[in-house]
Amino acid sequence: SQELEQSPQSLIIQEGENLTINCRSSKTLYALHWYKQKYGEGLIFLMMLQIGGEEKSHEKITAKLDEKKQQSSLHITASQPSHTGIYLCGADTQ
Repeated sequence: SQELEQSPQSLIIQEGENLTINCRSSKTLYALHWYKQKYGEGLIFLMMLQIGGEEKSHEKITAKLDEKKQQSSLHITASQPSHTGIYLCGADTQ
């Protein structure tokens, strides 16, 4: 059974635009991790969010966790070419 669902699945944007990626869990979230993968490379750990409405930022990337909705949103402001890649969420669930 799929525990985590990301939306949108893929996104093409222009440099300087903002974007948001959502990650929703079907099970109770205790912590959520965001990773980035560049083509042909390994996963890069971006940040971990724990319950309590925590918000974190890392190089123009902000993520927050909403445990009531069982989801996290990752927001990139004024995207740069360096932001290109695959973004993945992982979670500690019940």
